[in-house]
Amino acid sequence: MGGVQSQLSIFNIFRRKKTTAPIRQPVNFDQKLLDRDAIKVVQTIVKAGFEAYLVGGCVRDLLLDHRPKDFDIATNAKPEQVNKLFKRSRLIGRRFRLVHVMFSARKYLEVATFRSGQVKTAKSGVIVRDNCYGNIEEDVVRRDFRINALYYDINTHEVIDYIGGLEDINSRQIHIIGDPLVRFEEDPVRMIRAIRFQTKLDFHLSDEIKSAIHQQAPLLANISPARLYEECIKLFHNEYGFQVYERLEKYDLLKHLFRQTRKNDFIKIALNNTSNRIKRNKPVTPAFLFAIFLWQAQNERYQLIKKKQKSVYLSMSQASEEVIISQIKQVSLPRWLTARIKDTWMMQNRLERMQPKKVQDLLSNKGFRMAYDFLVLRSQSINPELKSVAEFWTKAQSEHHPESTHQSSKKNRKK
Repeated sequence: MGGVQSQLSIFNIFRRKKTTAPIRQPVNFDQKLLDRDAIKVVQTIVKAGFEAYLVGGCVRDLLLDHRPKDFDIATNAKPEQVNKLFKRSRLIGRRFRLVHVMFSARKYLEVATFRSGQVKTAKSGVIVRDNCYGNIEEDVVRRDFRINALYYDINTHEVIDYIGGLEDINSRQIHIIGDPLVRFEEDPVRMIRAIRFQTKLDFHLSDEIKSAIHQQAPLLANISPARLYEECIKLFHNEYGFQVYERLEKYDLLKHLFRQTRKNDFIKIALNNTSNRIKRNKPVTPAFLFAIFLWQAQNERYQLIKKKQKSVYLSMSQASEEVIISQIKQVSLPRWLTARIKDTWMMQNRLERMQPKKVQDLLSNKGFRMAYDFLVLRSQSINPELKSVAEFWTKAQSEHHPESTHQSSKKNRKK
């Protein structure tokens, strides 16, 4: 994609109107909610002579007395300079050059350099490169929503607000920084982020955001399927997945992620089940999520194919492949995930037949637990006629005591 350098109008407007110093609100956060490693990273950068702050969602969540999931750091140090300060760190990204400071195989902290208003965009308006560095005042207006444009100075224990984020948090509002039409054009993912924040925080979207979403929703087609996969996990692997689903549908965004999916009781009960598992700290897998969303499309496709194909197995297999191929044109799915989705679907017919000679083999199958859970949720929603089948397999597990299989299944259900 050919790109051009453009100066963001929001930066020019901000620069012209800025006549007062930012608000610096003293705050003593609950120390139990702060990440000690994040504090150490900030202290190390500051000690080296640079500015560094906690920024974004973690500051927002701390102000709301929520435990932040991630702690991001912003600094005036260049990525290469930050990288040299930490032995266990790495440079990542092309569109946004970032540093990941590693603490374990699963834990890292993200450090970003302040960005200026200069960006490289494609003809569609989407930002393709944003590595022009600036100062904190310029960095503020490069952020998406005012509630995410707050900085925390760990030395003075102050939240720094340049653009009204504190006011929005107090009024439980979500406003975008700049013109929503332009900002959604730059990065259409901001539309689904707005829905996620609205639901997670129980805030209200501004009228300007609502109007812009309705106009710009088709722009999600400009986003890579790989990036949308990660966004889908964030949307639905939480304690409020079904509420997110309903709002995506309300704002006509869902079809740009799952054009084959239509709302039904199966999706509702499954998303609520996932949310309850997360609340109880039980493992979940995106394979289950996508298997639920695409089951109706797979079933409808199967019904058409089996009219021409005598083999149930071949009909199911072909239907599964066609539905998955269609889905990955919108949202990319890893091969391991599509394999588990297909296995779960294919096992439904085998479970429904309840063949006594096949019971032990199925119980020993590594995909049994997920397929069984899938069957149970079907029996509780769209297929009540399967209640006796679900009860059969529940009883079979207690009678056969496949302990090793159960432990293996628990591992396989982890993300």
